[in-house]
Amino acid sequence: MYAGTGEVYNYENAMPNVAIRTTRGTYGIGILKSTDGGQSWTKSLDWSYGDMRGVQDIKINPLRPETVYAATTEGLLRSYDAGETWSTIHNLGMAVDIEINPADTNIVFVTHGSYEDNSVSGIYRSVNGGDGFIKLINGLPGGVSGKILLGMAYDQPAVLYASIGNAFAQEGLYKTTTNGGSWAKVSTQDVCTYQGWYSHDVAVRPSNTGEIIWTGIDLWKSTNSGQNVQKKTKWFNWYFGQVPVGGPEGPADYVHADIHRVYYLPNDNNKVYCVTDGGIFVSYDAGESWHGRNGGYQTQQFYANLGNSTTNPNLCIGGMQDNSTAIYSGDPAWTRVLGGDGECAAVYALDDQVMYGSSQYLNMSRSTNGGANWQNVTPTGSGPEQAAFNGPFELAQSEPEVLYAGAESLFRSDDGGSLWYNASNGPLDPGNVILTLAPLPTDASQVWCSVAPLTGNQAKVFLVNAVTGGVTSISGLPNRLCMDIAPHPGQAGTAYAVFSGFNTAHVWRTTDFGQNWEAIDNGLPDIPTNSVLIDPLFPDHIYVGNDVGVWLSRNGGNTWELYSTGAPAGMLAMHLSISANRKLRVATYGLGVWQADMAEPSGVVSQGPNTLDMQVFPNPASDVVQMKFALQAPAKLGYRIFDLSGRMVLQGNFGRREAGNQTAILGLGDLPAGRFALVLDGAALPSGERVRAVQILLKE
Repeated sequence: MYAGTGEVYNYENAMPNVAIRTTRGTYGIGILKSTDGGQSWTKSLDWSYGDMRGVQDIKINPLRPETVYAATTEGLLRSYDAGETWSTIHNLGMAVDIEINPADTNIVFVTHGSYEDNSVSGIYRSVNGGDGFIKLINGLPGGVSGKILLGMAYDQPAVLYASIGNAFAQEGLYKTTTNGGSWAKVSTQDVCTYQGWYSHDVAVRPSNTGEIIWTGIDLWKSTNSGQNVQKKTKWFNWYFGQVPVGGPEGPADYVHADIHRVYYLPNDNNKVYCVTDGGIFVSYDAGESWHGRNGGYQTQQFYANLGNSTTNPNLCIGGMQDNSTAIYSGDPAWTRVLGGDGECAAVYALDDQVMYGSSQYLNMSRSTNGGANWQNVTPTGSGPEQAAFNGPFELAQSEPEVLYAGAESLFRSDDGGSLWYNASNGPLDPGNVILTLAPLPTDASQVWCSVAPLTGNQAKVFLVNAVTGGVTSISGLPNRLCMDIAPHPGQAGTAYAVFSGFNTAHVWRTTDFGQNWEAIDNGLPDIPTNSVLIDPLFPDHIYVGNDVGVWLSRNGGNTWELYSTGAPAGMLAMHLSISANRKLRVATYGLGVWQADMAEPSGVVSQGPNTLDMQVFPNPASDVVQMKFALQAPAKLGYRIFDLSGRMVLQGNFGRREAGNQTAILGLGDLPAGRFALVLDGAALPSGERVRAVQILLKE
C-alpha cells in the first residue's frame, strides 16, 4: 500500500485554515509505503518538513505493479521500482488526478488544477507510458480556476467523464468516448457550487458506462451519461443531538457534505464508497441509499478553543472543521449542536449551564441551559469588519463575566455577551484580522492579541488596554502567524507566544510586557507550533502543541521533552487545556481529542502509598471547611488555595501529622465567592516522595 501525505489546494499555501478558509490543508512529507498490510511503514518519497507540498493521487499500473504514478503539487511523478526511486515525468504543478487505461497502460491521463490559478489547469494524456504528455483541448474549456477530476469506464476505457470546477462554481461535466480525442459537455448542473477548488469527483459504474455518480456538496446520479442527474443525498439531513457511536448519522439519503472522492468496488458494482469531510459512507445499491462508516473512526479536525468545565471533568465543548460544535458529557458519543464549521468554544467558569460555541467568521452563540437551546451573541459592531475563519473569543479568568472577541477590532462584553463595545477604538491593523487573544489572568483590562494578514504579508502582535482603548504594537517577533499567547498566571509582564511556519524560532518569552523577547525553542523541532499552556499550579511547567505532538518544559522553557509519547505520532496539536480533574487535553486537527495526566514537579507523586485521598465538606462552603484524609506515613502538611486564574490567594500549614486518619479545619477568611483549587501537600518524606491532593472548592 502507498499513502500520499499532504492536503494542498493552493500551491505552497497550506495550513489548518484558522485565518483564511482557502488555505485549508496540511503540508506533506512525501509518500509512505507498507508491505505488510499497514502494520509498518517506510518512506518511499521523502520530502522535508518545511515544504508546503502534497500528494493528491496515486495509481498503480494494473499490468505491472512495479510502475506507480503519483500526482503531486510538484507535478506528475513515476516510479518503475515500486517506489524505491521516483522521477518527475510531467513538470507542471498541482497535478490532481490520474487514470490509467487498463487495456493499454501506455495511455495515462493526468489533470492539473489549483485554487484561482488557471495557468496550470487542464487534462493531459500520454500514449507512451508517461514519457510525453499533450494537453487535450478539443471540446474542453480553456483555463479554469478550480480542479478537474476524472472517471473512467474500466470495461470501456475509451469512455471518460471529467468533473471540471471553477473556484466557486461548476464549469460542467464533460464526456469523451475517444480516449480523450474529443469531448462534449453533457451537464451544466452546479454540483460542486462554491467548492470547485476543493471537493468534487465523478465515477462510472463498471457494468454500465452510462451510469455515473457525480459528487460535490451532495451526491448526484445519472443513468443516461449525465444528460439528466438526480440528487440522491442531502447533507443537511444529518442528525443533531447525540448519535450513538457506529449508529446511523442520518436517514438513508444522508451523506456528509463536501464529497472529495467516490469509488465503485471493482468486484461488486452495486457497492460504492464516498470520502467526505465527515468521514466514509457506503452504498450497497449503486448509490440509491447510504450508510455511515464512522463509528470509532477518529479523524475529527478540531480548532481552538476547546472549552472545559471548571468543576465537571466529563464536560467540555469544541468545534470541528465542517462538523459543527459538539459537547462531551462523559459518553463516547458526543452531542452535536449548532452547525457549519465549529470553531471556538467555552464553558462559563461559574455555571456549567452557560456555554459558548461559534461557527466560521465569528458567528457566536450562547446557551444558558447546557446546550439545549442557543441564541446569537455575535459582537454588535463587528458586522462590517472581516474576521478570521476561526474568529477567536475568550472569557477573562479574573472576571468571568467579561468576554472578548476579535474581528479586525477587539470587542468586549461585560455581561457574558449580551452587550458589546469596541475595546480597541477600531481595527488593530485595518484590513487584517485578530487570530488569537489572551486577557491577562490577573488583569482583565489587558489583552494580548495577534493579527493575521489578509492584505500584505506582515503578521503582528499587540497589547491592548481594553479600558482606555490604548494599543501597543509589539516588535521583535518573527513574521509568522502567532497562533497562541499564554500570559503567566502570577507575573503580569511575563507571557509566552508560539508561531506557525518554518525556518524560525517558534516559542518566545517576554518578562516586560513585550518590550523584549527571547526565543526559547532550545531543541524543539522547526515545525508549526499552535498552542501554549502554563500549568497554573506549577507555572514553571510550560506545554506547547505543534504539528507532531505535545512538548513539556519543566523549567520555564530552558529544556523540553516530548510529552505525547502515549499518543499517535504526527499529532497536530491545535489547542491545549486543563480539565476539572487536572487532565491535559489536546484538541487535534485530524485525530480528535486526547488527554493525559498533567506532569508533577520533581519529587512529587500523585499515586502510591503516600498519596492523599482527601474529602472536603461542606462544599459549597461559607467560612470554614473540614478536610479528612489518611496518611500512611508521617508528613509535615501545608495547604495552598488558587483562584481560577492560577493565582495563589491563601496558604498556610497544619504542622506535622502522624500516620493514620486525619482531620483538619481550614478557615476561608476573606476569600470572595467563587471556585478555587485547594492543594494539600507535604514536606519530603524519608523516601523522597511527597503527599499531595487537589480538590475543587466552591465558596458561596
